[in-house]
Amino acid sequence: MFDSSKLDIFDLKKIKINRTAKELEEAGKEKQAKVSSEQLAKFIPVHRDPVAAIQKTESKMIQELLPLRHERMLASKFAFFRGTAELMEQDLKDQYQSHIPLIICGDAHVNNYGFYASPERQLLFGLNDFDESRIGNWESDLKRLLVSARLAGEENGFSDEQLNSVLHLITKTYRHRVKRNNKLSLFKRLYSSYEIHDMIAAIDTMNDSAHQMNKILHKIIKKSTQSNSEHIVKKMTKIGEDGQLRFIENAPRAKHVDARKYDEILQGFEQYRDNVRQDIRIFLGNFSITDVIRYSVGVGSFGTRCYLILLTGNEKSHLVLQIKEAMPLRYNLLRLPTKEAIKNGAMAGRRIVTAQRTLQSSSDPFLGSTRFGGRSYYIRQFRDMKESIKMDKLDYESFNLYCQVCSSLLAMAHFQSPTAPMIRGYLKGQKILDDRFIEWTNAYAKQVSRDYDAFRNSLRTNE
Repeated sequence: MFDSSKLDIFDLKKIKINRTAKELEEAGKEKQAKVSSEQLAKFIPVHRDPVAAIQKTESKMIQELLPLRHERMLASKFAFFRGTAELMEQDLKDQYQSHIPLIICGDAHVNNYGFYASPERQLLFGLNDFDESRIGNWESDLKRLLVSARLAGEENGFSDEQLNSVLHLITKTYRHRVKRNNKLSLFKRLYSSYEIHDMIAAIDTMNDSAHQMNKILHKIIKKSTQSNSEHIVKKMTKIGEDGQLRFIENAPRAKHVDARKYDEILQGFEQYRDNVRQDIRIFLGNFSITDVIRYSVGVGSFGTRCYLILLTGNEKSHLVLQIKEAMPLRYNLLRLPTKEAIKNGAMAGRRIVTAQRTLQSSSDPFLGSTRFGGRSYYIRQFRDMKESIKMDKLDYESFNLYCQVCSSLLAMAHFQSPTAPMIRGYLKGQKILDDRFIEWTNAYAKQVSRDYDAFRNSLRTNE
């Protein structure tokens, strides 16, 4: 039914299986019989050169940005982990796999969850990064979430006992949410969402120790209403010599592009506008492009080709859109022949847009994809009501709650794939994973530490 050797190809036919939900659940039990929980949670030591893998990924990036990228990655083991998704993608292929196909985030670490606006201007919380999205195994997302919680918690100074308790709760929450989702109708799954007040209500049912999170969320509500294009314009632009608004340069992170690249971006924008939702296409007819700048963001994405477009409306309002390079899956860059990796990356923008619209309960209406200069991109609003929770500011109780919410939402996202009942079949009666995944996570966290040291030493050697 399913060829696990092609998990990395974003072929939606792999999740279109003509079976009833009950039959799919039985198929999941069959997968459990072939690959037990004990095997799935067994850590298989990896043998590869992390520095060589990172260098291969970075060879596709803007070279002048690499020193800043390295500076960000060296900030901590968790920052390094965020910036090297290709390593874990590669390693997971060498571990036991459930071989249950569904659309996964591919990079579901704790900092890739955040707040974003629905078209109705509600503030929702969920996964917010889909650059590594693909058809894959559910446990790949869960294991990345677990390792990230371990690394982030170490930075916060939590004890091993506390962190093991968090890891146990993450897997337990995922299992329970899978059980609950499997009972929901297809329409309830489709329309499910998690609004900020849902999180506040959940906190209010807890004891006083979780009130730190409550205070953080109320600050986010206030701050998010001020996060829009007009605020960005005030902060990031100035009047140019021609009397028009222009982005402020801060090279090499923020840098205006040359005339050739400017024309390429305009052509890409026209292609995007021709293919975006019809109502948005009509709305964009009110705007003209005022300026374009290359503007790098994040850790893992830092060094890729990212641009901001400033659009001015016919009544002088503003819209800032982000054009972000859609890289081929990093695993493909490492393992596939160059031509195959390029072929797979040609439609990477469409892959990311499809995954985001599937895994998020409600997505940016301006979300769309395009191509120019031989590369694939996706376009979205820049920072529109987008906020996140700073993990290093959380006490243990709030950190525990945050990770529990992330795990629950991960299960919700996975249940947007038609094959999701197979997860329920696999996990039924498998409480053993709650403890066994702790062992796997702690073992892999040590691998991240070794990789981090190797990377840091390689930079010192090259100084």
